[in-house]
Amino acid sequence: MRDFYDSPPLAYYGVLAPLCSAFIAEKRAVGYDYQSEAERLSDFSRFSEHFTIPANTLPKEVVKAWIAPRPMETDKTRYHRFSTMCQFAEYMVRVGYPAYIPSSTEAGKRHKSFVPYIFTHDEIWRFFKAVDAMQPTKRTSAPRRHLVMPVLFRLLYCCGLRVSEVTSLKGNDVDLHSGILTIRDSKFGKSRYVPMSDELTAFCSRYAETRLVGVPDDWFLPARDGGYYGSRSVYTAFRDLLWRAGISHGGRGKGPRVHDLRHTFAVHCLQRWVETGADITTALPYLRDYLGHEHLSATEQYLRMTAEVYPQISSLMQEKYGYIIPVKEVVSR
Repeated sequence: MRDFYDSPPLAYYGVLAPLCSAFIAEKRAVGYDYQSEAERLSDFSRFSEHFTIPANTLPKEVVKAWIAPRPMETDKTRYHRFSTMCQFAEYMVRVGYPAYIPSSTEAGKRHKSFVPYIFTHDEIWRFFKAVDAMQPTKRTSAPRRHLVMPVLFRLLYCCGLRVSEVTSLKGNDVDLHSGILTIRDSKFGKSRYVPMSDELTAFCSRYAETRLVGVPDDWFLPARDGGYYGSRSVYTAFRDLLWRAGISHGGRGKGPRVHDLRHTFAVHCLQRWVETGADITTALPYLRDYLGHEHLSATEQYLRMTAEVYPQISSLMQEKYGYIIPVKEVVSR
């Protein structure tokens, strides 16, 4: 990842130059890279010089001209330009200057992706009740499945891990003395340490007493053949457990997905932080590292999701953290 501290400083132009610089400085102060956004804002400031603009003002005609479709431009490129402009306009309004904030209807076409399903706390409780009620299968193909799945799904939800990160854990990746997981060579080629709660560590310790040690590769959650569980096997178990927990599924491609346990972990975590008065601007970088995101922009999407799922704290989040809540976009990481 390019470090913006090593990049040459970008120039801003026209009457909005000081505000452009201040906006980027604020974003970076709370942990964002914001290099590509800074480049777009530099281009915008140069573009704005074609207009007569009053000091510290962002007129509607300038914004509309900037976000208008361009020849041979992809929808994604236009949306990025739109998103940066929205955030800059919201920043100007927040610091007391008049600015036109474009609506979502002006964003242009966007290819729709899967919308994450956020489990309620009651659904999570029902899901794990179903997981813990699993019994040894009468078939001999998976005699330890009822022991593995309660651990596997707890690691997914309680640690916000990706499925591949859980299934690829080996015995020496799980330190039950310190309660630390070592996630090796995950997405983006990164490795990281993930602390577990005392309760989860104790749960894994009880499971570890039943483990089959000495098998090839020593997977922490070995499948019946001594290898590791594939994503299809995990998904099959997940669908069955949803049915047992009374949680409806929208059908193939509509979810909930196994990966939504990771999204739910992040949203529930932010919900607790907001309700307890934690400083989100300080906590977000920790959540980013915990989840293994490459950029903070991937983590910040959970702020909007949290506000949407828990409307009772939406106004509080907008009041305190509106300047870092992004334009609505699908999270897939």
